[in-house]
Amino acid sequence: MRKKFFALMCLTAFLCAFSVIQAEAEKSPLSIKEMIGLKSIGNVAISPCGRMVAFEVTSADWENNTFTKDLWLAYTDGSRCFPVTHGKDMNMSPTWSPDGKSIAFISTRLAKPQVFIYKPGFGESEMLFQAKNGIRKFAWSPDGKSVAFLTSEDTDEEKMKRKKQGFDAVEIDESPPRSQLYLYEIAEKEIKPLVTAGDFHIIGFSWAPDNSKLAFVTSPKNIEYITWIDQKMRVVNRDGSGMKSLDYKYYGFLSRHGAAVWSPDGRYLALEVGDLNKPVLYNPIIQVYDFQTGKSFNASGANDHFMQNCRWSSDGRYIYYVAYSLQNRQIFKLDFMKKKLGQISHFPKIDINSFSVANDGCAFVFSASTPSWPTELYAGDINNPDKARRITNIHPDLKNTLICETEEITWRGEDGLTIYGNIVYPAGYEKGKSYPTVTLIHGGPAGNYNNSFAANFYCPAQYYAGQGYLVYLPNIRGSIGWGSEFMRKNIRDWGGADYRDLMAGLDYLIKRELADEEKLVVWGGSYGGYMTNWIVTQTDRFKAAHSEVNISNLVSMWGISPIGRFLSQLYFEKTPQEDPEIYRRLSPITYAKNVKTPLLLTQNEKDQRVAPSQALEFYRAVELTGTPVKLYMYPGEPHPTVKPNHQLDKLQKGSEWFAKYLK
Repeated sequence: MRKKFFALMCLTAFLCAFSVIQAEAEKSPLSIKEMIGLKSIGNVAISPCGRMVAFEVTSADWENNTFTKDLWLAYTDGSRCFPVTHGKDMNMSPTWSPDGKSIAFISTRLAKPQVFIYKPGFGESEMLFQAKNGIRKFAWSPDGKSVAFLTSEDTDEEKMKRKKQGFDAVEIDESPPRSQLYLYEIAEKEIKPLVTAGDFHIIGFSWAPDNSKLAFVTSPKNIEYITWIDQKMRVVNRDGSGMKSLDYKYYGFLSRHGAAVWSPDGRYLALEVGDLNKPVLYNPIIQVYDFQTGKSFNASGANDHFMQNCRWSSDGRYIYYVAYSLQNRQIFKLDFMKKKLGQISHFPKIDINSFSVANDGCAFVFSASTPSWPTELYAGDINNPDKARRITNIHPDLKNTLICETEEITWRGEDGLTIYGNIVYPAGYEKGKSYPTVTLIHGGPAGNYNNSFAANFYCPAQYYAGQGYLVYLPNIRGSIGWGSEFMRKNIRDWGGADYRDLMAGLDYLIKRELADEEKLVVWGGSYGGYMTNWIVTQTDRFKAAHSEVNISNLVSMWGISPIGRFLSQLYFEKTPQEDPEIYRRLSPITYAKNVKTPLLLTQNEKDQRVAPSQALEFYRAVELTGTPVKLYMYPGEPHPTVKPNHQLDKLQKGSEWFAKYLK
């Protein structure tokens, strides 16, 4: 009897295992279009009572070649989740009214973005008010009686008239229309100017808890790189009087949203900023302004994190934030007076993005993804986030998709430095077999590949793994997540130890018999494009390369790109006039005659960070070698590729390029 029972159990186990294997075998890998079409979650806002959460969902609109954003609602108990808007528009920045009865959000359904109101359970959304020049940002007053908002300053009518007459010369570094601060009084249905004087652009703002004043951050011009390097913190009374600058000095490079957070009692104002006592390229600190003393201080102490999304606890004792811890983004809790920090989430593999806390100071929600699943919402108690539960399922179709396994790896650089990265195993992986390997290189260089779901245009790892590639995702020195000193280790050394870190990791994978050293290809964008260009000038180990929005000539990059001069300050410390040799020595174009690897270049026509000429210069130089090279220019695209059909076309061309030269 026992033998029969044992045999039956073995048969049952075998059949179960066979069913799982068969089910996995029947799943299909992600196509490029499916990958680009995956929904993603942006800003999240929990209701004051903690029962519901409003959030943005971005989707691809293939017919109109654009991405749209919709407003969604979910109950924090996981019982319901549904879209509120269904348009071909951008519906974004959801914010609950202080009484929790309605949600305000920005919508582009009327061409210019305006603020709309949706009342759960009461039909369609309606426009709250109309700003002539549209809305850039907005915020409810804590008493719910007003909405402050940023809108563009009026254009110079005489200048526009002359432009139509043909006097249309464009001044280099002239500021586009700057943002000004206005107030909409709900009861009176009246728009009032708040901060419209002053020779500056307003980046962001926030209300004091007692409704009496607003803090706002300014910059001289509405030009990206200038807003990074020149910021001031100011305050103004609710009636527009008493505007003044605060004794709050900092580097603005890592503080781009401009919305400082007030302590519940209104005494303190906190913002993630660069520390003037450290080099510019350094992880931010939380700098706190004390309205009682009129002074600011570093609340972070010696804590060294790349942080974002700061929030005060309801009792004003702590500041919560999200920061990188190696390849994860976790939630941290800072006792700002004692400068004592604690990590309060400990998920083994996760990438937490935005989060929101209810009025009780406990209920909270956050968006996160893992290496095996895209972004979803989770709800729980901020005091014990590890017990948070998933409350959404916005990717139901993925249940029939093959998700390839991700593994974290480490290896040593030439100086013994520990380097981290991930690999994604190819579909149908068999132990002991080596596979064609694609190296993906992130931008930055102060970026990283983390434990998120690696399936988007900027990290197409799941697509390539589904096509049978081993995917190698290195976080070489210069990446964020390992402290400021690690991030600074490629200063004046682009293409040096960072390149050797990358190659050492590849050799490690070859030694493990995972990567086939005869079938290597490489892809990278922005700084990753620089590194791709550098690689093909230094080695012929790769069979093909795809360089996206790439840097090839650091001298012309300094002169043409608005951020080129700022990057030179961060990474090269001197200008090309002061130190021409380092710019020549670290530019891939200097060694273009060495290129033997077939090279595909894709570049964006309206890219103001990395000028199109960077790709064109390298294309012309490589063309002289006789090595196969192609350059495609994408009309209308800025630095990030924002049109889904262009993303699709770039990745298809890259995939075909690799396949052609791996035959």
